[in-house]
Amino acid sequence: MNTTAFKNYQNEIVKLRRYFHAHPEPSLKEYSTADYIEKYLNENGIVTKRVGECGITAVLYSDNPDAKVVAVRAEMDAIAVEEENDIEYKSRNKGVSHACGHDAIMACALVLAKICNENKKSLNNTIKFIFQPAEENGEGTDIMLNGGVMSSPDVDYFLMFHFVNDAAYGMEVQYGSASAAIGKMEVGIKGKSAHWCNSDKGVDAIVASSEFILKLNELNSTYTSDLPFITGIGTINGGSAKNVIASDVYMEGTLRAAKPEDYHKLYNIIFDIASQIEEKYNVKIEMDITKEPIPPIINDKYLVDTVLECGSKIWDKNCRLVDKHFLSGDSAAYYFDYAKGLFIVFTAEIEKETNYPIHNGKFNMNESRYYDIIKTLYSLIEKIK
Repeated sequence: MNTTAFKNYQNEIVKLRRYFHAHPEPSLKEYSTADYIEKYLNENGIVTKRVGECGITAVLYSDNPDAKVVAVRAEMDAIAVEEENDIEYKSRNKGVSHACGHDAIMACALVLAKICNENKKSLNNTIKFIFQPAEENGEGTDIMLNGGVMSSPDVDYFLMFHFVNDAAYGMEVQYGSASAAIGKMEVGIKGKSAHWCNSDKGVDAIVASSEFILKLNELNSTYTSDLPFITGIGTINGGSAKNVIASDVYMEGTLRAAKPEDYHKLYNIIFDIASQIEEKYNVKIEMDITKEPIPPIINDKYLVDTVLECGSKIWDKNCRLVDKHFLSGDSAAYYFDYAKGLFIVFTAEIEKETNYPIHNGKFNMNESRYYDIIKTLYSLIEKIK
């Protein structure tokens, strides 16, 4: 395909992205999103298959007898963050927004599928598109894998991509680990309620929870490693009335480490901290931390080499080989158990504006070069051997 022709699809990608942006749906409730994706693909002559309630796959077969099967994954769900942007395509669903870039991922994947189908007779490789629900809550990967998306036909290479807005338009990729080992933490602290006028008869679960949170925060500076890690509490609920010593506190948090061995060491340390607080405050702590975390995504060297070759022709100096260790995680790592994989990050900074990070209510991105993103992906898919 003539690579200059990709620019002709720019307006279509933007239109799709803005539709998805205005109509976000949370994990496992992507019903309208799935219908829209299915309708678009079908109207462009592409046969689709539902996986579960909201997952969708589509396969475009190559006539090349030596064709590999390349999967492209696109996430569908939004997150529970109120949009704060004053834009014409602002989220119409209160309390839910595409502050994660999945709107642009879906739009690019759909137009990529359309282009591949229009050039089906010349495709070097068979392409399987995987539109996955529930990425944000971590459940979607299992839905798709249990639905057999990596077989019939068996996938040889798996591609995924994300958007950020912390650098000028371009792409970033790295050798080896591209995400962290991540797990969730649930903590219940049981004390003893009493009226504050009889405070000596109560056991304050809130005080115990406060020390637990502070100890976790201290751990982030006292534990040493050559690679990054983080642990902390994201939600806390406790107490029943202002004049009652709280008997119960429930907290949720995270544990993340670039090295799986650090994750397991920190896991044990956190349980030791809980035991110390139990003894100090005479409380009972019930804690559930993911013992076997979602593993890091490990990029395949051949795919990194290949996308760098393709990307340098499109992005020039903004095709970046980086050596970052991200503390983000993605259950998509489990796809990499079935096929060699690659995670690409596309950077889309809005020039001369304040750019807010993903999962912020003001997150947005530069839309001006979506066509170069699908050109990069198309070039990579065609070059794979």
